Amino acid sequence: MELFGTAGIRGDARETVTPSLALRVGQAAAADARAQADEESVEFVVARDGRETGRALVDAMASGLTSAGADVVEIGQAPTPALAYASRSRYGVAITASHNPPEDNGIKLFRDGVEYSGAAEARIEGRIAEGTEPTEWDSWGSHESAEVLDDYRDAVVDYAEGFGAALDGLRVVVDCGNGMASLATPQVLRELGAEVVTLNGNVDGHFPGRGSKPTEETLGDCIRFLEDGAFDLGIAHDGDADRIVVLTGDGEVVHEDTVLAMLAEEYVADADSEDPTVVTTPNASARIDERVRAAGGRVERVALGYLHDGIADARDGGADVAFAAEPWKHVHTRFGGWIDGVASAPGLAPL
Repeated sequence: MELFGTAGIRGDARETVTPSLALRVGQAAAADARAQADEESVEFVVARDGRETGRALVDAMASGLTSAGADVVEIGQAPTPALAYASRSRYGVAITASHNPPEDNGIKLFRDGVEYSGAAEARIEGRIAEGTEPTEWDSWGSHESAEVLDDYRDAVVDYAEGFGAALDGLRVVVDCGNGMASLATPQVLRELGAEVVTLNGNVDGHFPGRGSKPTEETLGDCIRFLEDGAFDLGIAHDGDADRIVVLTGDGEVVHEDTVLAMLAEEYVADADSEDPTVVTTPNASARIDERVRAAGGRVERVALGYLHDGIADARDGGADVAFAAEPWKHVHTRFGGWIDGVASAPGLAPL
């Protein structure tokens, strides 16, 4: 495929992910959804991150969707995991370039809380190439607004409490990176009892505090803040809050494979099945296999960028997928089928 990569469509908002493209993707996605569902009406929930170009792209996307017969529910600025949560039992579009620089933007498509498969993206790309005409004038879809952030945050809190996250008195620094985590992670951790200090906690599409990709190089302020020793833990997110980076209380970035192995072991040990399985990718360390085997589970590896396809294949083979992840990107399968850095935060804090 030429448009879709391993995480939707991304690129410069003036040259690649333009309003014209968003319009065509919207028309193609609506026509494809109606054909797959064999229904006259389908519903898409649409969200965006804080990038300056997001508003115009949402407008173009909504125009494409409604003109091809889909109903649109717009939820404004929201973390991509919140959009995925809202897309359960319907379709979803996230206008986000995740950790890319501010001049970029992107498009991610969801169905029932899961990113589109490679096959579904190929269908959309084929329809874009062929061109999709608007439906009859009296068959265009509706367009309304809704609020989902409160419901999503409450759901993460409920999930974390059910998983046993006890955060009372824990002191946490959350570097939101001027991204969508500002609207979710600090609030969730505080509700669970943690004392939270935020860095770069305002949404700003210029990402003035640091680059939108959290790395040891971009997290200098967070590291220096933690080095004072007054906090137990540091957490950092990318622009749309699907990724998470963890830092120790003295400011050391915890290796992504260690984070993955810790979560995998916990999920497998807590699984109530005979075949708890962790789906991950070849770039993840063998330490994941060791920890998962010790907890009584097994690991299945899938190609990088095909985590969701791997989960589906494993389930089709009868496996109980207890957890799935690429480094820094975690799918909490008991909670939902999407990558969710916000949901990772309360689960990692007590570990």
